[in-house]
Amino acid sequence: MPRNVTQFDLLISCPSDVKEELEIIKGTVADFNRMYGAANNTLIVTKHWSTDSYPQSGGKPQNLLNKQFVLECDAAVAVFWTRFGTPTDNYGSGTEEEIEELINSGKQVFLYFSDRQINPASLDPEQYKKVIEFRERYKDKGIYAPYSDLAEFKKDFLNHLSLYFVNLLANRNENKSTISSNLSVKGVRNGKITENPIMYKRSYQNSKFIADLESNIHSLFEQVRNLQLPDQSEVVDDSEKDEKIVALGVNSSLANFAKANKEGQNQLKGFNSIFGSVEITLQEEFQNEIKSFAEESNIELNYNDFFNIGELSKQKQPFGGGPFGTGSSYSLVGSEDEKEKYRLLDQLYEKISEYRHWKSYFASLDSKFYIDLCLSNFGTSYDEDVDIKLYVKTGQLCIGKQLPLPDNDILETAIKFTDPFFKPNKSLSVIEYDDYPEYVSVSHPDIPLYGLTRSYEEKVESHKEEYLDSIDDIFCYDYFQEDGFDVICYKQSYIKQNTNVYFPSIIVFQNIPSTIHYEISSKYFPEVIKGELKPILEE
Repeated sequence: MPRNVTQFDLLISCPSDVKEELEIIKGTVADFNRMYGAANNTLIVTKHWSTDSYPQSGGKPQNLLNKQFVLECDAAVAVFWTRFGTPTDNYGSGTEEEIEELINSGKQVFLYFSDRQINPASLDPEQYKKVIEFRERYKDKGIYAPYSDLAEFKKDFLNHLSLYFVNLLANRNENKSTISSNLSVKGVRNGKITENPIMYKRSYQNSKFIADLESNIHSLFEQVRNLQLPDQSEVVDDSEKDEKIVALGVNSSLANFAKANKEGQNQLKGFNSIFGSVEITLQEEFQNEIKSFAEESNIELNYNDFFNIGELSKQKQPFGGGPFGTGSSYSLVGSEDEKEKYRLLDQLYEKISEYRHWKSYFASLDSKFYIDLCLSNFGTSYDEDVDIKLYVKTGQLCIGKQLPLPDNDILETAIKFTDPFFKPNKSLSVIEYDDYPEYVSVSHPDIPLYGLTRSYEEKVESHKEEYLDSIDDIFCYDYFQEDGFDVICYKQSYIKQNTNVYFPSIIVFQNIPSTIHYEISSKYFPEVIKGELKPILEE
């Protein structure tokens, strides 16, 4: 028949030379579960990187393992022989980091050092030296055990595992009447539980992202400024050239050649005019946008030289552009320098426009207030089907789609930022929420079909839909209004004892509330838990 079982996760942390001990550990845990676990509705589950990790990008290997399962383990067994392991950012090896982090969080670590005979041919002196030094650091702390053969290791590990967990189970059974979850809502700042929830502001306008955009724009200014074209007032008219040829007494054959060349150019102009060759002029709005940024950034420019694109024109193509005649129907006509300068100016305008859109969006985000909250269980048992309600006076919360919407031109990139902007980062003290609804992207990739692409408006609509779906996925709350309060509700399907789990999102506010009320109900706690939080603004 169905029953409730308390599960403990045991991390196995060993360098690569410890192989036989790895199998002994798994077998010993299976023996314990058979002898003691079933009778006490308890199960110990081993966790090891080879079976419990998955491919992931976006961080250093050890950091990713910590987030995936290491920091959530209830205890660990670590074994050293001749190898210490690969260094991490903060420790001499991944195994050392796992040991230290779990000890610092108050969790049990079973630590062993092998004194088995070593094959000199396989010994790495530098690695072995690190093992000896690490062992020396712990010799007076009484938290490790040496062993000389595998049989001794198996006997010692089963004994230590049984002493720890049987004692834990005995204490639990003695106090069975007091076994219960103890649920509450706590504030979190920088990954640590705080006595009072701390509200903070963002400073995206001063971020590296904005600084990189500004640097890119300044670089484009320099590229355009360095591309000098002749002053149009100094360009000599063709008729004047002909008069000068005659006036200089150039022989008649050269004069006739110049005349024929002029007639050929005129014929070509006539041919070009059939396909709409039009001189390009930079629109006033285009120039003003660039001038405005230059003035704001104290960039000195000679505007006549800066916006001089010579005699550049665009000519209509007789059969349209692209392989199917459905691409751009105009091509640029002019010198390579004129074309390059026009392209750079166009890039500069686009970058300035993008920069202003991001500044506007970030200014809106920077005007809000943010708070990280978590559901805490400081009880002696797990709980399930936990319902959390948060009450805030109407008008103070910034709920889901009330969040600032990026401009159409930056929507596609902004979609990639929703997680880092609005999801809290997992830490040693607080794990991440993992009951998000299944999210299936409904965006349509911009794949040309026989040279056809979607219109700008269609792309914008698709990106907007994807962005809002992403926001809904993170802010997966039910929203209500009741007696002058905005109420957000969500469900936590399961929470272990002595565990903190972040809310699905960072909570965003229009202004600072004096009090936040909450209610919690769960499967195994009969009463509704009520509490209040009094946020303080971070200095």
